[in-house]
Amino acid sequence: MIRQPSTYAQLYDWHIRAMRGEDVPRHDGDAYAGWFKRRLVEGGPWVPVRIFVEREIDADTGELAGPERLVMEVEGIRSDRDPADTFSWLTPISRAEHDRLTDMRLRDPRFFTSTDRIDLSEAPTLPPGVF
Repeated sequence: MIRQPSTYAQLYDWHIRAMRGEDVPRHDGDAYAGWFKRRLVEGGPWVPVRIFVEREIDADTGELAGPERLVMEVEGIRSDRDPADTFSWLTPISRAEHDRLTDMRLRDPRFFTSTDRIDLSEAPTLPPGVF
């Protein structure tokens, strides 16, 4: 039997439904591909998280040459943790919001240390393009 790679729609179904506002179930031990945010400490800044699938596809046959594996990046750095272990702490966001969080973390020194609390009411951050 030929093992076909999952389609984009299959891989991101949970995330797409969550972004539409559907009440999608979360189960212990499960994780789904998509873009997310989370805080690493209480009162800390939101950090971008991405979960995606790594897989090997045979170039000649188009079938899977191995298992599909979920991989997690936190702040753009690949994590060794199983995405299912932290999925319950993730909040789904759009890819654009993920990119905005990533950009903000690179521009604003208050966000460089994601394990420190931050109070944005002391010095609010203006949206990009506002001077």
